[in-house]
Amino acid sequence: DAEPIDVSKLDIEAYTEPWPRDLASIVIRIPDLLRRAGKTRGDQSIVSLYDMSDSNGIPLFLGSAQIDGNPQRKEPATLTFLPEETLDELYERVAETKALYHEQVVHAANKEWIVAVYSVDGTYKPNVLFVVLGGVIIFVASLALAAWMYTNQRRIDTYNQMKAASEAERAALILDNARQATKAERELNDFIAHEVRNPVAAAMSACSFVKNAIEGDHPLNTEEQRQETRDDVNIIDNALRFVNDLLRNMLDMHRAANKQLKVNMTPTDILHDVLESVHAMLPQRDPKFAVEVDCPEGLVTMTDRLRLKQVCLNLARNSVKFIHEGFIRLRAQVIDNEVHIFIEDSGPGIPADKRQMLFSKFQESLDSLSQGTGIGLFLCKNLVALMDGEIRLDDNYDSGIPGNPGTRFVVNLKQPPIDPKAMQEYHTHHTTKETGDTTPLSDDEESVPYELPQSLSVLFVDDDPILRKLFARTIRTVVPSWSIREAANGETALRLVETNQFDLIFMDMYMASVEKQLLGTEAVRELRKQGVTCRICGLSANDKEMEFLQAGADSFCFKPFPCEPVALTQELCRILYADVAGESSVSN
Repeated sequence: DAEPIDVSKLDIEAYTEPWPRDLASIVIRIPDLLRRAGKTRGDQSIVSLYDMSDSNGIPLFLGSAQIDGNPQRKEPATLTFLPEETLDELYERVAETKALYHEQVVHAANKEWIVAVYSVDGTYKPNVLFVVLGGVIIFVASLALAAWMYTNQRRIDTYNQMKAASEAERAALILDNARQATKAERELNDFIAHEVRNPVAAAMSACSFVKNAIEGDHPLNTEEQRQETRDDVNIIDNALRFVNDLLRNMLDMHRAANKQLKVNMTPTDILHDVLESVHAMLPQRDPKFAVEVDCPEGLVTMTDRLRLKQVCLNLARNSVKFIHEGFIRLRAQVIDNEVHIFIEDSGPGIPADKRQMLFSKFQESLDSLSQGTGIGLFLCKNLVALMDGEIRLDDNYDSGIPGNPGTRFVVNLKQPPIDPKAMQEYHTHHTTKETGDTTPLSDDEESVPYELPQSLSVLFVDDDPILRKLFARTIRTVVPSWSIREAANGETALRLVETNQFDLIFMDMYMASVEKQLLGTEAVRELRKQGVTCRICGLSANDKEMEFLQAGADSFCFKPFPCEPVALTQELCRILYADVAGESSVSN
């Protein structure tokens, strides 16, 4: 009921009572405040204000309004002011209706207010359709997630099983290969032991007889003793040649099977370059059989002369081992415009049960006496295949001698005959270059293209003193004027070249010692590093050609060194003049 005061007429500076100042500082329009509080709400809710400043702990009601907002419309929310309600009554109603409730304390000047907001009854009651639909969606999503997890786990399990099976298969394959390799190595060792044992035993017995004959009281006094000694020497020679041929054939077989042998296809006169050369290398004085050659004159074709000669020689030597009477015939003819070579004999023939595995590796001997190395035919098959030909056994052949059906091997070169003039033209424009051969074919099969120099300084490096001594004796049989120095290892050779000048160095690969020694290839590298420019020839009983050539050697030779004068001269000329003559840097 107080009379209103005109505030504009008051002297504020002179007025000392604090209450009007406090009143002015808290004048707020409660409806505007409630409207502002519900402006951003899009639902139906009730906003209530309570003052906690001057009520001694009891909230004073300032105002309350229901806000009706519609989120689908852009119109502002409407307010409906509600009657006074204490805060405790508000708490009880919220607890009964379980409405969504929010409360916050705010400060306005020196006042502390409570703003309470809660939803109108029924506003947030869930829609059953939405609940069911949401549940279905969650259930389907859960099922999809479970199915994905199950499928993914199955996929992982399947992958792990496949990986384990693959690793097991790989391990089994490695194990099987190891077993096969062990079996092959065992078979090879058994084969070598079987094939080498007999000739070595024969050579040892014959050597003992020769030793007794020489060391006796009257050595070689009678013709009978001399003849027996010659026979024993021949036994030793044949046994050692057999072992040497066996090892060389095995090396050739390995190189051919691994495609390490190369062929040099050139125009070749079958009669003069192949068959007559093989004929000259077979025994001619045996009265039991005759060696015949049947080939038309001027039959020329493209082939590897050296490899073809090696094949024919292996086949013919097999015939020599088995034949007792009749003939060995080397024949060539043209069939269907392809050159064929036939190696025929009148021997006992090959048993039918051994023909299926005739060209297999390490096959059993072809006769009842177990003669032969057992790898010759396998080597022949590989050499013929390298020349793009084929080899077979003629099952219908008969020698015509009763009791001796004989054997005929047919080598089809699959090459047509060519004009003999082409051979002359070819050699006019090309230099023949032959690949390495591990089996010497003849002492006089090749003419020596160059003469050996009469004065030459040679260094022979080998750890075996016997081999060094025999090498010097062998060299002096053809060139006695050569100066030959010896070294037991690569280190000694390196010291010798510091104070001596050599024209030719022979270097062995492996040199044993109680201390580690340089390998032959390592010694060659060191020699080249020191500026040694003379010719170097690597030596080894193993196939170390590439290792020596890569180390800096000029050529390579398989041990043992040839002892026959013509073959030795050829080999020394090859080592000295290989680059000049266009020949291969390797020989065997």
